[in-house]
Amino acid sequence: MDLSVIKERIKIIEELETENKKANELLKSALENDEIYTKVAEEAKAVNKKRKELKDSIMMREGNVKLVEDIRENMDEIKTLKEILAVELMDFHEKNKTDEIADANGETRKFKFSVKLLPPGSKGYERDDIGRYTADEAK
Repeated sequence: MDLSVIKERIKIIEELETENKKANELLKSALENDEIYTKVAEEAKAVNKKRKELKDSIMMREGNVKLVEDIRENMDEIKTLKEILAVELMDFHEKNKTDEIADANGETRKFKFSVKLLPPGSKGYERDDIGRYTADEAK
């Protein structure tokens, strides 16, 4: 793959993102200038506020506080484990040149890679011990 092709593709993506941003601003303006839409949006906002208050009161009940805490802890653990797994799978792929692995039950699982282009000027990003990008405050 020629580097000029990659650069051109990045340029096209950025142009389309700019175009979409302008179009979204026009749509937002059109919605804000519509009387009926504005009225319905305000009513929905009031209903959502009441729903949130009710949900919060239910979540604060004796048994639910512990459940919410357990869920948050599990979600944090799952996130960390998935980040570690991603690095391990990249290593596995590099060493074995395959995108399949047997899970604990013996079933074959495929995995895929996802690449994200960091924004320009993001030179202050470093990887931590498990391969996650982190902002380097020292720079």
